[in-house]
Amino acid sequence: MLEALLALVEEGELRPTAQEVASRAGVALRTVYHHFEDVEALRRMALNLQLTRHREILQSVDPKADLDERIRLVARQFRKLFEAVTPIRRATLFDEHSSPEMAEGLRSSRLVRRNHVAQAFAAEIARRSSDGRVALDALDTSTSWQSWHYMRTSLERSAGAAEKILILTLHDLLAPRTAKSKR
Repeated sequence: MLEALLALVEEGELRPTAQEVASRAGVALRTVYHHFEDVEALRRMALNLQLTRHREILQSVDPKADLDERIRLVARQFRKLFEAVTPIRRATLFDEHSSPEMAEGLRSSRLVRRNHVAQAFAAEIARRSSDGRVALDALDTSTSWQSWHYMRTSLERSAGAAEKILILTLHDLLAPRTAKSKR
C-alpha cells in the first residue's frame, strides 16, 4: 500500500484517496483502513519510508577535505536526496501543519540535514565564532528542501542548474573572505 501511494504521488496525484491507493495496491479498501487509521497516516508512513530509503545519500563528509570538494559533494548529496523525496514531500505539505506526527517527522529530518551541514562545514562555521549560529542558519536555509523546491518549481530550474545554484550559494557563504569583502 505504501508503494502504491508513492507511485500515485510520483505520477502527480498529491492527494490520492484511500480507494485509489487500494485499487493501485490491488487490495480491498477495508485493508487500507485495517493497516492505517486514515490516509494521513498512510502518507506519513510513506514519507518515513522514503526518508529511510534515501538517508544513506547523506554520507559523512571529511571535514578536512578541500572546501570546494566538500561543497560539491554536499550539493550533489542534497540534489539526489531532494529529487528522490520531492513527490512525497510535496504531498505532505497538506499535513505538516495539521498533524503533530507529520510535523515531528519533518522536524526530525530537517535536524538530520542541518547536522549534516554542520559536520561537513564545522571549520568554516567555527571561524565565524561571532556569528557561527547565523552562519549555520544561513547554510540550513540554503540547503533546505523548501529552497530546493523553490528553485525547481518557481524558478523552473533543472536539477543540474539548482545544484549549481546551491554550490554558488555554499561557496559564497563558506569561502574565506578577503579584507575587502568582509562586512
